[in-house]
Amino acid sequence: MNIGVITSGGDAPGMNPCLAQIVKNAAAKGHRVFGYRRGFCGIRDNDYAELRVKDVGGWYKRGGTVLQTSRMPELKEEFWQRKLIEQLEKNSIEALLVLGGDGSFRGALDLHRIGQGLNFIGIPSTIDNNIYGSEYTLGFDTAINKQMAYIDDISDTGFSVPGRIFFVETLGAWDSYLTNSSVHMGMADFGVLADRPMSDEEILDKIKTVRAAGERDYVLVTFSEGTPENSIHRMLRTAEYVRKKLDVNVKCNVLGYQQRGGVPTAQERLHAAGFAKYAVEAADKKIMNKYVVWYKGRYAYVDLANADKKKNFSDYEEL
Repeated sequence: MNIGVITSGGDAPGMNPCLAQIVKNAAAKGHRVFGYRRGFCGIRDNDYAELRVKDVGGWYKRGGTVLQTSRMPELKEEFWQRKLIEQLEKNSIEALLVLGGDGSFRGALDLHRIGQGLNFIGIPSTIDNNIYGSEYTLGFDTAINKQMAYIDDISDTGFSVPGRIFFVETLGAWDSYLTNSSVHMGMADFGVLADRPMSDEEILDKIKTVRAAGERDYVLVTFSEGTPENSIHRMLRTAEYVRKKLDVNVKCNVLGYQQRGGVPTAQERLHAAGFAKYAVEAADKKIMNKYVVWYKGRYAYVDLANADKKKNFSDYEEL
Protein backbone atom coordinates (compact mmCIF):
# COMPACT_ATOMS: atom_id res chain seq x y z
CA MET A 1 0.00 0.00 0.00
CA ASN A 2 1.11 3.55 -0.74
CA ILE A 3 0.54 5.83 2.26
CA GLY A 4 0.76 9.59 1.91
CA VAL A 5 1.54 11.86 4.86
CA ILE A 6 1.40 15.61 5.37
CA THR A 7 1.97 18.08 8.20
CA SER A 8 -0.59 20.86 7.96
CA GLY A 9 -1.49 24.15 9.66
CA GLY A 10 0.73 25.38 12.47
CA ASP A 11 3.90 23.42 13.17
CA ALA A 12 4.05 21.56 16.47
CA PRO A 13 6.86 19.85 18.38
CA GLY A 14 6.27 16.12 18.07
CA MET A 15 5.48 16.16 14.37
CA ASN A 16 8.95 14.93 13.39
CA PRO A 17 9.16 11.97 15.83
CA CYS A 18 5.64 11.03 14.75
CA LEU A 19 6.66 11.09 11.08
CA ALA A 20 9.68 8.92 11.87
CA GLN A 21 7.52 6.35 13.64
CA ILE A 22 4.96 6.36 10.84
CA VAL A 23 7.71 5.45 8.37
CA LYS A 24 9.10 2.70 10.62
CA ASN A 25 5.70 1.19 11.42
CA ALA A 26 4.58 1.29 7.80
CA ALA A 27 7.81 -0.30 6.57
CA ALA A 28 7.41 -3.11 9.11
CA LYS A 29 4.03 -3.89 7.54
CA GLY A 30 5.36 -3.74 3.99
CA HIS A 31 3.89 -0.36 3.04
CA ARG A 32 5.57 2.61 1.35
CA VAL A 33 5.28 6.15 2.72
CA PHE A 34 5.33 9.30 0.61
CA GLY A 35 5.73 12.66 2.33
CA TYR A 36 4.13 15.68 0.67
CA ARG A 37 5.86 18.97 1.43
CA ARG A 38 3.98 22.02 2.77
CA GLY A 39 0.77 20.22 3.66
CA PHE A 40 -2.15 20.20 1.24
CA CYS A 41 -0.22 22.62 -1.00
CA GLY A 42 2.31 19.85 -1.62
CA ILE A 43 -0.44 17.59 -2.90
CA ARG A 44 -1.66 20.39 -5.15
CA ASP A 45 1.85 20.90 -6.55
CA ASN A 46 2.70 17.16 -6.61
CA ASP A 47 5.72 17.98 -4.43
CA TYR A 48 6.57 14.75 -2.62
CA ALA A 49 9.27 12.20 -1.92
CA GLU A 50 9.33 8.65 -0.66
CA LEU A 51 10.37 8.38 2.98
CA ARG A 52 12.49 5.39 4.01
CA VAL A 53 13.59 4.27 7.44
CA LYS A 54 17.16 5.36 6.73
CA ASP A 55 15.89 8.89 6.01
CA VAL A 56 14.20 9.54 9.34
CA GLY A 57 16.73 8.42 11.95
CA GLY A 58 17.57 11.92 13.20
CA TRP A 59 14.06 13.29 13.14
CA TYR A 60 13.12 12.35 16.72
CA LYS A 61 14.95 15.25 18.34
CA ARG A 62 13.99 17.93 15.82
CA GLY A 63 11.34 20.56 16.44
CA GLY A 64 8.95 21.83 13.80
CA THR A 65 8.38 19.62 10.77
CA VAL A 66 10.91 18.41 8.23
CA LEU A 67 8.11 18.15 5.66
CA GLN A 68 7.26 21.82 6.28
CA THR A 69 3.72 23.07 6.49
CA SER A 70 1.35 25.72 5.17
CA ARG A 71 -2.30 26.65 5.05
CA MET A 72 -4.48 26.33 1.95
CA PRO A 73 -7.65 28.43 2.33
CA GLU A 74 -8.81 27.57 -1.19
CA LEU A 75 -9.20 23.94 -0.11
CA LYS A 76 -12.76 24.93 0.83
CA GLU A 77 -13.54 25.13 -2.89
CA GLU A 78 -14.76 21.98 -4.61
CA PHE A 79 -12.55 22.69 -7.64
CA TRP A 80 -9.39 22.32 -5.55
CA GLN A 81 -10.75 19.39 -3.61
CA ARG A 82 -11.19 17.49 -6.86
CA LYS A 83 -7.72 18.51 -8.05
CA LEU A 84 -6.10 17.16 -4.90
CA ILE A 85 -8.05 13.90 -5.08
CA GLU A 86 -6.97 13.48 -8.72
CA GLN A 87 -3.35 14.02 -7.73
CA LEU A 88 -3.49 11.48 -4.90
CA GLU A 89 -5.16 8.91 -7.15
CA LYS A 90 -2.57 9.52 -9.87
CA ASN A 91 0.14 8.67 -7.34
CA SER A 92 -1.77 5.54 -6.22
CA ILE A 93 -2.13 6.84 -2.67
CA GLU A 94 -4.65 4.71 -0.77
CA ALA A 95 -4.45 6.42 2.64
CA LEU A 96 -3.44 9.96 3.62
CA LEU A 97 -2.25 10.60 7.18
CA VAL A 98 -2.81 14.22 8.22
CA LEU A 99 -0.82 15.66 11.13
CA GLY A 100 -2.52 18.90 12.12
CA GLY A 101 -5.28 20.63 14.03
CA ASP A 102 -9.02 21.01 13.59
CA GLY A 103 -8.69 23.08 10.40
CA SER A 104 -6.48 20.42 8.81
CA PHE A 105 -8.95 17.71 9.81
CA ARG A 106 -11.79 19.67 8.24
CA GLY A 107 -9.73 19.84 5.05
CA ALA A 108 -9.29 16.06 5.15
CA LEU A 109 -13.02 15.66 5.70
CA ASP A 110 -13.76 17.82 2.66
CA LEU A 111 -11.46 15.66 0.55
CA HIS A 112 -13.08 12.50 1.87
CA ARG A 113 -16.48 13.70 0.65
CA ILE A 114 -15.06 13.99 -2.88
CA GLY A 115 -12.75 10.97 -2.94
CA GLN A 116 -14.63 8.41 -0.91
CA GLY A 117 -12.37 5.57 -2.00
CA LEU A 118 -9.40 7.12 -0.18
CA ASN A 119 -8.82 6.71 3.54
CA PHE A 120 -8.03 9.86 5.55
CA ILE A 121 -6.54 9.45 9.03
CA GLY A 122 -5.86 12.37 11.34
CA ILE A 123 -3.22 12.71 14.05
CA PRO A 124 -3.88 15.59 16.50
CA SER A 125 -0.86 17.87 16.18
CA THR A 126 -1.32 21.34 17.63
CA ILE A 127 0.08 23.12 20.67
CA ASP A 128 -3.47 24.40 21.36
CA ASN A 129 -4.66 21.00 22.69
CA ASN A 130 -8.08 21.73 21.22
CA ILE A 131 -9.05 18.63 19.23
CA TYR A 132 -12.50 17.33 20.11
CA GLY A 133 -12.43 13.94 21.85
CA SER A 134 -8.70 13.95 22.64
CA GLU A 135 -7.22 14.84 26.00
CA TYR A 136 -3.84 15.43 24.38
CA THR A 137 -2.44 16.76 21.12
CA LEU A 138 1.15 16.65 19.88
CA GLY A 139 2.98 19.86 20.73
CA PHE A 140 1.12 20.76 23.91
CA ASP A 141 3.62 19.40 26.43
CA THR A 142 6.58 21.16 24.82
CA ALA A 143 4.63 24.43 24.56
CA ILE A 144 3.36 24.36 28.14
CA ASN A 145 6.84 23.60 29.46
CA LYS A 146 8.22 26.61 27.59
CA GLN A 147 5.43 28.74 29.03
CA MET A 148 6.15 27.43 32.52
CA ALA A 149 9.86 28.27 32.28
CA TYR A 150 9.10 31.72 30.87
CA ILE A 151 6.69 32.65 33.68
CA ASP A 152 8.95 31.08 36.32
CA ASP A 153 11.72 33.43 35.20
CA ILE A 154 9.42 36.46 35.35
CA SER A 155 8.27 35.50 38.84
CA ASP A 156 11.89 35.75 40.06
CA THR A 157 11.79 39.46 39.27
CA GLY A 158 8.30 39.70 40.74
CA PHE A 159 9.55 38.44 44.10
CA SER A 160 12.73 40.49 43.94
CA VAL A 161 11.17 43.83 42.95
CA PRO A 162 7.75 43.89 44.67
CA GLY A 163 4.76 45.91 43.53
CA ARG A 164 4.89 45.25 39.81
CA ILE A 165 2.16 43.87 37.55
CA PHE A 166 3.11 41.50 34.72
CA PHE A 167 1.03 40.82 31.62
CA VAL A 168 2.04 37.75 29.58
CA GLU A 169 0.56 36.89 26.18
CA THR A 170 0.62 33.17 25.34
CA LEU A 171 -0.10 31.31 22.15
CA GLY A 172 -3.14 29.05 21.95
CA ALA A 173 -5.43 30.78 19.43
CA TRP A 174 -9.13 30.92 20.26
CA ASP A 175 -9.33 28.14 22.82
CA SER A 176 -7.15 29.68 25.52
CA TYR A 177 -6.14 26.34 27.03
CA LEU A 178 -2.48 27.36 27.26
CA THR A 179 -3.44 30.75 28.68
CA ASN A 180 -5.55 29.31 31.47
CA SER A 181 -3.18 26.45 32.27
CA SER A 182 -0.87 28.83 34.09
CA VAL A 183 -3.78 29.91 36.28
CA HIS A 184 -4.46 26.30 37.26
CA MET A 185 -0.78 25.74 38.00
CA GLY A 186 -0.86 28.71 40.38
CA MET A 187 1.61 30.70 38.28
CA ALA A 188 -0.85 33.35 37.08
CA ASP A 189 -3.50 35.12 39.14
CA PHE A 190 -6.06 35.05 36.33
CA GLY A 191 -6.28 34.83 32.55
CA VAL A 192 -7.90 37.01 29.91
CA LEU A 193 -9.33 34.35 27.61
CA ALA A 194 -10.39 34.66 23.99
CA ASP A 195 -13.70 32.91 24.60
CA ARG A 196 -14.33 34.75 27.90
CA PRO A 197 -13.55 38.39 27.09
CA MET A 198 -13.10 40.96 29.84
CA SER A 199 -13.24 44.74 29.75
CA ASP A 200 -10.38 46.90 31.00
CA GLU A 201 -12.51 47.79 34.01
CA GLU A 202 -13.06 44.11 34.86
CA ILE A 203 -9.34 43.40 34.57
CA LEU A 204 -8.59 46.37 36.81
CA ASP A 205 -11.09 45.15 39.44
CA LYS A 206 -9.51 41.68 39.45
CA ILE A 207 -6.05 43.15 39.85
CA LYS A 208 -7.28 45.25 42.79
CA THR A 209 -8.74 42.13 44.40
CA VAL A 210 -5.48 40.19 44.02
CA ARG A 211 -3.43 43.05 45.44
CA ALA A 212 -5.80 43.51 48.35
CA ALA A 213 -5.48 39.84 49.28
CA GLY A 214 -1.76 40.43 49.85
CA GLU A 215 -0.76 36.82 49.17
CA ARG A 216 2.30 37.87 47.18
CA ASP A 217 4.07 41.05 46.16
CA TYR A 218 3.23 41.08 42.45
CA VAL A 219 0.35 40.31 40.08
CA LEU A 220 0.69 38.18 36.94
CA VAL A 221 -2.04 38.01 34.28
CA THR A 222 -1.97 35.81 31.17
CA PHE A 223 -3.58 36.98 27.92
CA SER A 224 -4.75 34.75 25.07
CA GLU A 225 -3.41 35.59 21.62
CA GLY A 226 -6.85 34.99 20.10
CA THR A 227 -8.69 37.93 21.66
CA PRO A 228 -11.15 39.60 19.24
CA GLU A 229 -8.89 42.60 18.70
CA ASN A 230 -5.15 42.36 18.10
CA SER A 231 -4.02 40.77 21.35
CA ILE A 232 -0.74 42.66 21.69
CA HIS A 233 -2.48 46.00 21.09
CA ARG A 234 -5.16 45.02 23.56
CA MET A 235 -2.61 44.01 26.20
CA LEU A 236 -0.68 47.28 25.76
CA ARG A 237 -3.86 49.32 25.93
CA THR A 238 -5.01 47.56 29.09
CA ALA A 239 -1.55 47.99 30.62
CA GLU A 240 -1.70 51.73 30.05
CA TYR A 241 -5.20 51.87 31.56
CA VAL A 242 -4.10 49.98 34.70
CA ARG A 243 -0.92 52.05 34.93
CA LYS A 244 -2.89 55.30 35.01
CA LYS A 245 -5.56 54.04 37.41
CA LEU A 246 -3.20 52.48 39.95
CA ASP A 247 0.04 54.39 39.33
CA VAL A 248 1.99 51.13 39.21
CA ASN A 249 4.64 49.64 36.95
CA VAL A 250 2.98 47.27 34.42
CA LYS A 251 5.32 45.09 32.34
CA CYS A 252 4.08 43.48 29.09
CA ASN A 253 5.62 40.23 27.82
CA VAL A 254 5.00 38.14 24.69
CA LEU A 255 6.08 34.50 24.36
CA GLY A 256 5.44 34.53 20.60
CA TYR A 257 6.48 31.81 18.18
CA GLN A 258 9.35 30.65 20.36
CA GLN A 259 6.64 28.77 22.26
CA ARG A 260 5.77 26.72 19.16
CA GLY A 261 9.28 25.53 18.36
CA GLY A 262 12.01 23.64 20.12
CA VAL A 263 13.08 20.10 20.86
CA PRO A 264 10.07 17.84 21.60
CA THR A 265 9.88 16.59 25.19
CA ALA A 266 9.96 12.93 26.20
CA GLN A 267 6.19 13.05 26.76
CA GLU A 268 5.80 14.39 23.22
CA ARG A 269 7.88 11.57 21.73
CA LEU A 270 5.97 8.88 23.62
CA HIS A 271 2.65 10.20 22.32
CA ALA A 272 4.13 10.62 18.84
CA ALA A 273 4.92 6.90 18.83
CA GLY A 274 1.44 6.00 20.07
CA PHE A 275 -0.39 8.20 17.57
CA ALA A 276 1.81 6.91 14.73
CA LYS A 277 1.17 3.27 15.63
CA TYR A 278 -2.59 3.69 15.62
CA ALA A 279 -2.62 5.80 12.46
CA VAL A 280 -0.64 3.21 10.48
CA GLU A 281 -2.82 0.47 11.97
CA ALA A 282 -5.91 2.28 10.67
CA ALA A 283 -4.42 2.54 7.20
CA ASP A 284 -3.30 -1.10 7.24
CA LYS A 285 -6.66 -2.47 8.42
CA LYS A 286 -8.70 -0.01 6.35
CA ILE A 287 -10.31 1.61 9.38
CA MET A 288 -11.79 4.41 7.33
CA ASN A 289 -11.76 8.16 7.88
CA LYS A 290 -10.95 8.49 11.56
CA TYR A 291 -8.58 10.49 13.68
CA VAL A 292 -6.60 9.08 16.57
CA VAL A 293 -7.25 10.43 20.08
CA TRP A 294 -5.80 9.98 23.55
CA TYR A 295 -8.70 9.48 25.93
CA LYS A 296 -8.80 8.11 29.47
CA GLY A 297 -5.33 6.63 29.26
CA ARG A 298 -5.58 4.90 25.90
CA TYR A 299 -5.56 5.59 22.18
CA ALA A 300 -8.81 5.31 20.25
CA TYR A 301 -10.45 6.36 16.98
CA VAL A 302 -13.00 9.13 16.47
CA ASP A 303 -14.97 9.64 13.27
CA LEU A 304 -13.43 12.39 11.14
CA ALA A 305 -16.85 14.06 10.96
CA ASN A 306 -16.33 15.14 14.60
CA ALA A 307 -13.51 17.48 13.54
CA ASP A 308 -16.04 20.33 13.35
CA LYS A 309 -17.00 19.99 17.02
CA LYS A 310 -15.55 22.31 19.65
CA LYS A 311 -13.65 20.80 22.53
CA ASN A 312 -15.00 21.96 25.87
CA PHE A 313 -12.54 22.63 28.67
CA SER A 314 -14.13 21.78 31.98
CA ASP A 315 -11.13 23.22 33.81
CA TYR A 316 -11.80 26.77 32.65
CA GLU A 317 -13.39 27.54 36.02
CA GLU A 318 -10.86 29.28 38.21
CA LEU A 319 -9.72 27.36 41.27
